[in-house]
Amino acid sequence: MIARPTRVVSVGVLTCTLVLTGCSKETTASPPSVSSSSAADSTGSTSGSTSGSTSGASGSATIAEGDEVRGRSGGFTVVPPEGWTEATDKADGVADIDLVLLSSKKVDAFANNLVITASDGDQSVLDDELAKGRQQLVAAGRTVSSAPDKTVSGSTAVGFTTTFQQQGVKVLARSYGVTRDGRVYLLTLSSSQDDATHAMAEFDELLSTWTWT
Repeated sequence: MIARPTRVVSVGVLTCTLVLTGCSKETTASPPSVSSSSAADSTGSTSGSTSGSTSGASGSATIAEGDEVRGRSGGFTVVPPEGWTEATDKADGVADIDLVLLSSKKVDAFANNLVITASDGDQSVLDDELAKGRQQLVAAGRTVSSAPDKTVSGSTAVGFTTTFQQQGVKVLARSYGVTRDGRVYLLTLSSSQDDATHAMAEFDELLSTWTWT
């Protein structure tokens, strides 16, 4: 069997660009269009071919409490925490985007958000992507540290934590990767540093509802 080439969005790109989703300032950002992880050489760049509004906590779809949301890949469903909306259209310029969820509440002018991508790949691909992501973020002058593993519906997700300041907001981003049925899923949870504990509680609540499909 000939292995197919894989394409995974670098977790460094996710952490550096998609946290804009949570910022409350009216701005237009253009996430990079990434065809492979090697294309993400500059983690500070937000130039690309597709523009998306990142104007705060207005999501693209209203979610009733208890409603399941399915990723575009069709590989899983989750039940978002109360007050969260789907905002996947805010990241349409990013390759392999699967699901974006955004809190309607803001702390320090920042709305907690979760960005998920899905691409073909296995554990070795995931390990490489996480290592590259850490290297990119350290090179960008960001503080990177290990994060405890998470369980995603029986699968172990590994990752790291990044802290930095963006648009005047002190941000904490937690990036995790997990593999399932030949796919690599990258999950990036971003919050203000002051709301980090609450954001993780909401993330854990969401993970408890994660169902592989």
